[in-house]
Amino acid sequence: MTTTPVERVAEVLVRARYRHVPTPLEISGLKIDVSDAFVGTGRAPDLIVVGDTTRDKPKRLLQMIEGVGRALDMMDSRRPLTFVIVGPRPDSAEIRSMSRFARVLPVGELADGDHLLNWLAVLLPLKLPNPREEFSDAVGNLLQESGDDILTRVLLAKAEEGAEAVADQFHEFIGEPFAEAAEPEFEAPEPAPFEEDADPEIEEADAAESEIDGDAEA
Repeated sequence: MTTTPVERVAEVLVRARYRHVPTPLEISGLKIDVSDAFVGTGRAPDLIVVGDTTRDKPKRLLQMIEGVGRALDMMDSRRPLTFVIVGPRPDSAEIRSMSRFARVLPVGELADGDHLLNWLAVLLPLKLPNPREEFSDAVGNLLQESGDDILTRVLLAKAEEGAEAVADQFHEFIGEPFAEAAEPEFEAPEPAPFEEDADPEIEEADAAESEIDGDAEA
């Protein structure tokens, strides 16, 4: 089934959970004829207006988006305004004029597939890869490239435990050679008991005293 560029844009936005707004677009009692319109919720509160250059000339599109922008200003609305343009691309000066009132995404005539997704990426939720799968692939690749490098294999084995575990393992690894080469601790000998040197004069006096005591006994 063939679909128009406007319908293909609508399909992408609805899939991204934007809510379709009835047309003509009515803001604060002012009705504005647009090709299509959507509104986001939560973290993506944009009001998205779709214009088609095969239906309206660039000058008419400028008047359209200016009217929407001014109507939002009258309501003191903080909702971002995005203008998606399908069909032949307006020239640069016309796009600059439209950019005064909204973010302009001129997706062009080939509004399908990857081309359309690339243009609308700013409006779509960001898809992040599974971190566990990415980590497993990275570790596996590094293990294959490490060959017989023991240190790399040891550190990769610790990677799942966190940076601190890797750092501790690295310090332990580089400290092993120094620990093996260290000499045993030197034990100082116990000090010898203090012995006072003999004084020759004291020894002679003691000997004389002993002789006197011996004569007295005799």
